[in-house]
Amino acid sequence: MTIRKQRAPTLEDVAREARVSLKTASRVLNGSENVRKEKVTKVRAAMARLGYRPNELARSLMTRKSGAIGIVVANLANPFVIKVIKEVQEVARSNGYVVIITSSEGQPEVERSEIESLVRRQIDGLIIAPATTGWKHLSPILPMHIPVVTFDQLIRGSNLDSVIITNRQSAAEATQHMLDHGFRRVVAIGTRPHLYTSRERVAGYRKSMTQANLKPRECLVAHESLLTAKWLEAEVLGEHAADAIFSLNWVSTQRVLRGLRDLGIRGGQDIPLLSFDDFDLGDVLTPGLSVVQQPSDLLGRESARLLFERLKGDGVQPSRRILLPARLVIRESCGCRLIMEPNATLPSGLQRLPERGHSRRI
Repeated sequence: MTIRKQRAPTLEDVAREARVSLKTASRVLNGSENVRKEKVTKVRAAMARLGYRPNELARSLMTRKSGAIGIVVANLANPFVIKVIKEVQEVARSNGYVVIITSSEGQPEVERSEIESLVRRQIDGLIIAPATTGWKHLSPILPMHIPVVTFDQLIRGSNLDSVIITNRQSAAEATQHMLDHGFRRVVAIGTRPHLYTSRERVAGYRKSMTQANLKPRECLVAHESLLTAKWLEAEVLGEHAADAIFSLNWVSTQRVLRGLRDLGIRGGQDIPLLSFDDFDLGDVLTPGLSVVQQPSDLLGRESARLLFERLKGDGVQPSRRILLPARLVIRESCGCRLIMEPNATLPSGLQRLPERGHSRRI
């Protein structure tokens, strides 16, 4: 017995069922206001009865709009990135768009390949967390008619809209907070020093250290896989004799905590630790992890807002750059455990707090 697959209903079928012209059915489908209410009701009812679903590919050929935007990020496992994507999706959904998500794994060659693939799929716009800061790397593959917004990283020499945070200022404030505890050998640990965020955070760290007449102690590696227990023992604890650690991103924080554990050292207890980047369960670690918290939700919303303003052609000026403030969230790992003890003597400039943690904008 041969089973025939039923043909999917077309817009012509809808028009016939509703007893209207094909042009009227098309106007209803596209949300045109120049259709009488009774005809709109008839067409929508016919669509429901027939189970009609618009052919988005056919519509995109007619309108030259795919109804999709792309987003390219470095690491889909990063909680910061996941929150950004969630906000981008919500803004896109409210504008009738879908989001195609892809990862570069932080590799420029993969990034180029993913962007080229998205362009071939006729995306209408693109949001990127760049894997590199060089404009020459991306300019040949970005068509002029596709609006592009970058977030997290800046691309030197480009005229793209961008959304970034106060990396330098926030790193300086975080470093100063640890110095206020009396630590003098605060070591900054980070990865991928060529990236804009890394350079800015290192610059902020250096500023606070040099203003305190202290030697900056930077331990930067090309890739997070190099942040091993053996490396920590030799570089951070050995050569620099760290009395506190400032980790410059989420990946570094995780690698440092694991490496210290393998050495039998409790991060945040045996050696104070402050992280640039927060993550789930950071507040329930023992001790709670003090962090510079990035406004990931706002980064996502603002990036999407800039993109859709470009897509709508709202008379937008040339390139725009939005700078968002981060928050210093004080818990206990940075040396603030004493604050929780009612009779403890507090370091200069700190106030006693009743909660487990508090925060301030920086």
